[in-house]
Amino acid sequence: MISLFEYNEWKSIKNKDDLLLILQGIWKQRLFVDSETETIEEQNDKRFQPFLNFDGNEIRANNYVGFIQNDEEVIEIYPKVFRNTENAIEKKELMLQHIFYWFSYCRKWKFPFNKASLDTKDIFEFPELIINLMANQFLETVSKQPLTIYQQLEEALQTPRGSINFKRYINNSFSHGNFQNIDCDYEPFLFDNKINRIIKYCSRLLLNQTKFYENQRMLQEVIFILDEVDDQPYTLHDIERITFNSFFEDYSILMDSCKLILSQQLYSNNTYDLSQWCLLFPMEYIFEDFFAGFLEEKFQKEWKVEYQKSEKYLATNEEGKNVFNMQHDIFLTLKENPDLKVIVDTKYKLRPSSFKTDLKKGIEQNDLYQMVSYAFKRGCTDILLVYPNLSETLNHEDKFEIDSGFPLNEKINVTAIEIPFWSFTNFYKLETEMEKSITKNLNDIKQKNQLTKIIL
Repeated sequence: MISLFEYNEWKSIKNKDDLLLILQGIWKQRLFVDSETETIEEQNDKRFQPFLNFDGNEIRANNYVGFIQNDEEVIEIYPKVFRNTENAIEKKELMLQHIFYWFSYCRKWKFPFNKASLDTKDIFEFPELIINLMANQFLETVSKQPLTIYQQLEEALQTPRGSINFKRYINNSFSHGNFQNIDCDYEPFLFDNKINRIIKYCSRLLLNQTKFYENQRMLQEVIFILDEVDDQPYTLHDIERITFNSFFEDYSILMDSCKLILSQQLYSNNTYDLSQWCLLFPMEYIFEDFFAGFLEEKFQKEWKVEYQKSEKYLATNEEGKNVFNMQHDIFLTLKENPDLKVIVDTKYKLRPSSFKTDLKKGIEQNDLYQMVSYAFKRGCTDILLVYPNLSETLNHEDKFEIDSGFPLNEKINVTAIEIPFWSFTNFYKLETEMEKSITKNLNDIKQKNQLTKIIL
């Protein structure tokens, strides 16, 4: 097993060519990335993949976290926020707890496990832990609430059933002289339905992959419960066409697990082969999605939280067309005073340890230019730049004032803060510390605006 951190040291591998082909195949599926961010060169380069850098037989991780499994070789990639911690690799269980905690607040990146799921687990290999959680979820769901549903079928019958599909009957039967075969659409009440077949197929995929006895036992039990269900292979596209009502919420969550299994499974000659399997997530999006979800859950009573707000454009051209679409990470509006707005921009970057001695406080100039132009267009005077913490002790916020240059001389206030995104010494109080930190900074913005009104 090879353990890496984002943008850290190089490590040797055995099967470079095989690994590169796997990653290129995953990239072509565009499953966890926004294809709009690709350059023209990347779109045209069939060999391109963004997950790892290669130099001879050595690899280095980029900005994706997760694991890559190629037969017996497993590569685990952990977030860069941990890489400067002493003996971090020896604390895999705590790093995994952090990752699952972040996913519990994500909205865009659906990860179908509760943040408390790891408290009783003793598995510290990333792939086996994922399989264990999925197997447990499958078993608990199918044994507690077996799914028998009406399933729509299209079939040619000699005795009509349901409704006759005349268009299909003319095309398929009548035109070929098979008058006795009547094409019908009907919905029988079945245990052998598409959803159970997908669960059974995914269980077999995981069973062929896992080496842990407990995982094997749970998956075999799921397959036994679904013994009357046909064995059929399925793809991610089959799941995307399935809809559930609220009564089957557990199965809806379970289908999210099946998506994770099928979305990065590479095709092979063996129907149940999962020897080449990856789960890779871009950490910039996870950081942004986590913070937006946290704000939405903890602060929605006081603030309107809008994620990826993008209805406005920065400019109009000479033909009067809107150009340069603005897309904020997070946009906050105070409910009791809608005039108070805050643009929140998440920055999954580790500023230098000496950034406090830098006049710019480690903030990149382009980031500030972009946010100021957005604030100008929105008529918003407050910007919050959010970074993950560098160490166990949070650095104090850094504040900047930008004069507009217009006659009213309004100022744009920029505050760069660290949030308690991770902690090896205080993990179970992380959520409380996060809420406390955000509350303080938002209250500071409210008080500053109230003071400005009094002065004016």
